[in-house]
Amino acid sequence: MKHFVILLIFCASVFKAQEIKKEIDVKQATVFLQGAKVFGSTNVSLQKGKNMVRITNLPNDLDENTYKINLEKNTTLLSITPQTAVLKNGEMSESDKKLDIEKKKIQRQADLLSIKINTLEGEKKIINDNLKISTNDRETPQKQLIKLTEFYRKRMLEIDNEVFLLNEQKSNFDEGVAKINQTFAENQPHQSANTKELLLEILAENEINLNLGISYIVANAGWIPTYDLRAESVKNPLEIVYKGKIYQKTGQNWNNIKLFVSTYRPSYNQNRPILSPLYVAEYSPYNAQAETQDYKLKESAAKMNSYQMRDEAAKPSQIPVATVSESQMNILYELKYSQNIISQEKEQYVILDKKQVDATYKYHTVPKLSNQVFLMAFVKNWQNLNLISGEANIYFEDNYIGKTTIMSNYIKDEFPISLGVDERIVVKRTKLEDKTSQKTYNSNKSETEKYQIDIRNNTKESINLEILDQLPISENSKISVKATDINGGNYDDKTGSLLWNRTVSSGGSEKINFSYEIKYPKDLQIQYYSR
Repeated sequence: MKHFVILLIFCASVFKAQEIKKEIDVKQATVFLQGAKVFGSTNVSLQKGKNMVRITNLPNDLDENTYKINLEKNTTLLSITPQTAVLKNGEMSESDKKLDIEKKKIQRQADLLSIKINTLEGEKKIINDNLKISTNDRETPQKQLIKLTEFYRKRMLEIDNEVFLLNEQKSNFDEGVAKINQTFAENQPHQSANTKELLLEILAENEINLNLGISYIVANAGWIPTYDLRAESVKNPLEIVYKGKIYQKTGQNWNNIKLFVSTYRPSYNQNRPILSPLYVAEYSPYNAQAETQDYKLKESAAKMNSYQMRDEAAKPSQIPVATVSESQMNILYELKYSQNIISQEKEQYVILDKKQVDATYKYHTVPKLSNQVFLMAFVKNWQNLNLISGEANIYFEDNYIGKTTIMSNYIKDEFPISLGVDERIVVKRTKLEDKTSQKTYNSNKSETEKYQIDIRNNTKESINLEILDQLPISENSKISVKATDINGGNYDDKTGSLLWNRTVSSGGSEKINFSYEIKYPKDLQIQYYSR
């Protein structure tokens, strides 16, 4: 019986000894707009039979439903048990332990250099003291004094050179220690007292040195698309530089990894002046609830694109929902060189692509909303450029202009990109008369609104300028709106938009006059609103 108990204890101790603790090295990451898929691996020596392998350095924010284990032949995965490891107060994580060991190595090298520097400085002090004694001693022969000064000059030069080189080396070591301290500080906010572990039960047919691979998805990572738009002049192609602003705050550094950036097509509009259809309707007394609704309608209308207005003004902007997958909705960028993506608060930029595209340049203004004139680049076949919504830096003629927004839900053949405001082009919109042409016919009233748009080109070249304005739209059969003078403009009666294209010479000016007439019953009050 005694021997049986000993045998049980021995078997239990052997089984316990078979648990192997390992850390994975992250080899590859695919970063999505939200979240990232991470792949890591480690080498494990397995015995024949059942083996327990504990992976200890997994990030705390991973999704436990996304584990995928890669094994080699002659091995079988029997079970996966996610676990939570609790760090004791003051206890370091495995990644921090490695950093601490590296820091101590670097600090030791820096300390050894400090000893050498201090020794040389001490020697320098002794030589200085002896030279002072010798020069002050009248009994010292002149020849001996000359030799001393020559020795002083030569040796002091050697010491100064050596100290300079040692300080350079020590400065590099000090920078290394400072970087590790910074990494400690950046890791601190993302470290939790609880970390994830994974207990794997693996059956091996024979003793084997296994390359164990694990992939999983983490939430606290992703990327934001950004662009650089560069135009040397309105006669040259437009250069588009695709960039990814990558972030990861998983608490696990990705060192020297293969990086993929994956994206789908979100949608939001540009930050250019927006012109919404203007409606005229019968006036109704003040109603707080109605006013709140009207405000919401106006706020919604502000999200519409002024170019889309020509065809789609009455429809709200649709934002398609997409998922990351291997389909037409997914674009995958594979970076050519290994990357270091550190777990930290700040983002890191990577260059994804660079393209030269042909563009037609035109100026655009909406003087009813703003006197600013925007230089626009219209890109054909833009669907082939794989653009997704994001912020863009604008550079024109080697100067930084500002920022704009790339939007991917545009419906027309030519994609408009705002290159910023040109202050040299002056536009002003003036109301000429305030209902001066009011007339009453029996039971009806007629009003005529007149406006003038003044344009001056102070640039050194002729420009093509697109001017967008509008007339109100009636949704009430009692109210009629008629364009009386549009000065050669293109009028869209569905949206009420009024568009002029003008070529204005250098130093030249242009005037555009337009007017419209509104008729309605004289006992009716009207109001204007947008939606």
